[in-house]
Amino acid sequence: MSSAVIVPGMKLILYDKALTEMVGREIPPNEPVLLLDAWDTVILGPAEEFAEKLHASNILADGAVLCGADRICAPDYKMAPKMERHFPGIQTPWKYPNSGCMVGTAAAMRAFIHGLVHGTDGGSYTDQDDDQLRVQQFLLAWQEQGVRYPFQLDTECYIFQNMGEPECGWEFEKDLPQAPRIRNLTTGHRPLVAHGCGGHGRWFLSDIYRELDLLDFLDISPEKLEGVAYAGLVPPGEEMREEYWVDQPPWEFPFQAFEVIRGVAIREEQEKMQRLSEGSS
Repeated sequence: MSSAVIVPGMKLILYDKALTEMVGREIPPNEPVLLLDAWDTVILGPAEEFAEKLHASNILADGAVLCGADRICAPDYKMAPKMERHFPGIQTPWKYPNSGCMVGTAAAMRAFIHGLVHGTDGGSYTDQDDDQLRVQQFLLAWQEQGVRYPFQLDTECYIFQNMGEPECGWEFEKDLPQAPRIRNLTTGHRPLVAHGCGGHGRWFLSDIYRELDLLDFLDISPEKLEGVAYAGLVPPGEEMREEYWVDQPPWEFPFQAFEVIRGVAIREEQEKMQRLSEGSS
C-alpha cells in the first residue's frame, strides 16, 4: 500500500481500505493478519512460530485483536490511569497499547480497523489524527458503554517487543541453529517482532541489526542498501553512539515526564472524586 501524500493518520485509512477489499476475497476471514509499522519493525522469527504462538494464545479462536504493549502511554500521558483501569492487574512494565504491532484473524482485524476509521466511539477520525490515540479512545469509549472490546495487550512480550525503553531489556542470541533472536530479560520470552518506536526504540533498533548480525544472516550487503531510507539513527548494521543522539530530548526525559504527568492525572482524578463525595454528603 502506498499514498502520494503521507500524513499521520493515513495508516489506519489504508489498512481499512485494504482489509475491506481483500478479506473474504484474497484473504479467508479466519486467516491471521499481522499489521506492523514496516518502517521501524523487524521480524525475527518464522511464520511457523507465529502460527504456534497465536494458537497457544487463543487470540484467533477468541476473535480478539492482540496489540503490542508499551511502557509509556503515548501520545497523551494523562490517559495512563484510564488505560490502567481498562487493563488491570498487569504485572509487567508493558501496560499501554502501541498500535505499531497488531495481529488477529482477518475478520477481527477488518472489524477493528473499520471501527477505528468509520466509527464514532471515542470521537471521529481523520488522516490528521494520531492512530495510537485513536485506539485508546476507541477502547475507552466501548468501556464507558459497558462493553469490553475483544482487544488484548501482549504484556509478556510473547510476540511483540516494543523498544521505547530507558535501557536494553533483552539479551541477544545469535549462536542458535535457527535465526538470531532477542530474549526479554523480564519475561524470558523470545518475541517475534522488534519495534523501534520513538527515539529510544530507534537507538535499540540499530543495536538489533548490529548485535544480531542481521544483514549477514539475511545476506544483505551495504551496497544493496545504498539510497534506501532507514528508520534508525544510523544505517542498519552501523554502531550507534552518543554523538548520533541529536535532535532528541535528554535520554531519561520522556520516562521522567511520563511519570510526572501520570501522577498529576491520578491526583486530579482523586481530587475530583473527593469533591463529588463531599457534594453528595
